[in-house]
Amino acid sequence: MWGKQGSIEVIDLGNKFFIVKSFSQEDLDFALTGGPWKIFDHYLAIRFWKPNFNPIEATINSIATWVRLPGLAIEYYKEEMLKRIGSILGKTMRVDINTADKSRGKFARLYVELDLIEPLVSQYSINGIRYLVEYEGLHSICFQCGLVGHDSNCCPRKVVVNGASGAVAMAEKESDVGEKQVPQNDKNKEGNNGKNNNNKGKKVIKEEDGAYGPWMMVQRTNRGKKAGKV
Repeated sequence: MWGKQGSIEVIDLGNKFFIVKSFSQEDLDFALTGGPWKIFDHYLAIRFWKPNFNPIEATINSIATWVRLPGLAIEYYKEEMLKRIGSILGKTMRVDINTADKSRGKFARLYVELDLIEPLVSQYSINGIRYLVEYEGLHSICFQCGLVGHDSNCCPRKVVVNGASGAVAMAEKESDVGEKQVPQNDKNKEGNNGKNNNNKGKKVIKEEDGAYGPWMMVQRTNRGKKAGKV
């Protein structure tokens, strides 16, 4: 996969960590920037080697993944707008070429680096219209707290139930919900060059429930050959 110009060596460190030694700078650059990389539809998290690395104590705090924005109006298929949407999901790495060329209208697709310590953003709104967010290659998302790595049945965050009304609320931060709002440029508040400074007006919209759901996980389609008639 990565040894295109030279050979590579792989050392198993345990706890699902590996050292990959490349003998070609071109191959190294390709591995670091050519992703995302998947094995059996699961992402590989890649980073430079650091001294005193301990695979038992090490954790993965971020991962780069493809994100889908289904139903997004075609007029928002502009690089600046897509990056603004990506900035509330994580760190926008690049825009899918089919999205940039407007050759696919079913969904927009962004390559985004996610902070795994924070809950995922499952919904966002533009001008009051709500859109959903779908994540490719993430197979373990908690629909209770929005974190990656466990499901709702074993969520470590406590849930408080109000017996009088039956309302359910997280015992953690009240703002840990899945929806954010993407602001439009306000002509009366524009800064230099007609751009809104620092995307002012971006805010988290609080909701009691329904913030997360199965729509967040893109299901892999089986493309096996159809059986012929006998």
